[in-house]
Amino acid sequence: MNISAYTCILTVLLITSQVNCSCQLDDQCSTYCYQVVKPLLQYVNTVTTMTEENNELQLTDKMQAELILSKDKQSKSCEIQSESKLSESFENHNRNQQKLFHQITNLTSEIKSKDEEIKELQSQIAKTKAFQNEITAYKQTSSCFGKLTELHTIRNPITMTVSCESSLPEAGTGWTVIQRRKDGSVDFNKTWSEYKEGFGDLRGEFFIGLEKLHLLTQSQPHELYISLGDFSNETRYARYNNFVIGSETEDYRIKDLGTYSGDAGDSLADHKYRFSTPDKDFTYDKCPSYFSSGWWFSNIGCYSCNLNGKYIQEDIGEETDGIEWREWKRIDL
Repeated sequence: MNISAYTCILTVLLITSQVNCSCQLDDQCSTYCYQVVKPLLQYVNTVTTMTEENNELQLTDKMQAELILSKDKQSKSCEIQSESKLSESFENHNRNQQKLFHQITNLTSEIKSKDEEIKELQSQIAKTKAFQNEITAYKQTSSCFGKLTELHTIRNPITMTVSCESSLPEAGTGWTVIQRRKDGSVDFNKTWSEYKEGFGDLRGEFFIGLEKLHLLTQSQPHELYISLGDFSNETRYARYNNFVIGSETEDYRIKDLGTYSGDAGDSLADHKYRFSTPDKDFTYDKCPSYFSSGWWFSNIGCYSCNLNGKYIQEDIGEETDGIEWREWKRIDL
């Protein structure tokens, strides 16, 4: 290579960077210059293209790096949020678990308490059943409860033979008969001692006795059922739900009758007095002697009823001094 060519090359190189490789060479070196410069120009263009591509790649890399950084930040933020949510969820879960644990503990305690209550109730029920069985057994031995119409021996509290009645449809079963009047075969004009001990025939007419009547009504609650009939075979009844007779020291007074029910009328309500007989009279008007019977006579008019009076065999159409229940039958002269 000669100096002239070297100068041309330098000139071309210098001019290329300014005029975009557009050179005007003299004729003598144009052919040679073209041959030499063209590859350089191609190389420069290639380098320029590669530089631009490299810049674009660097820009892309930078954008990708920024994107990655942004994604990384987002990921970290998401991780933080996720961890925060997870932590919050875990705390909520723990709180819920503790709440459920307390609820289970309380329910377990309540169940235990209810089990104890159930056991106590079962124990009480068993005791109640046992007590009811004892009551039933006591009733069966101390009264006509569960017994047919017949004579039976009971203990209440003494052993005694009584007449039981279970054939009255309107009254029910299990009644202990304390007095019966049906044919006038027994005279009820008796002394205090006889009324105290009782008299008559348990299968016919009789009076059970004031002392037995007191023991019966003191041992357990009793009802009083009075069945009445007239000469026309019409029947009525009076019922009292709490019949109580006092002791001999109380002169066997009627202490209580309870509530009345029935269709015969309440003629016994005015007779809560001491029992009187002809030989032991507590009345002002000598009622037992006048009416020939023992009864719970009152001091005003003697009686509203007298079931121990004389037995009248036929209807004579006028007032008599016999058996009477004035709220149902009374003849006014």
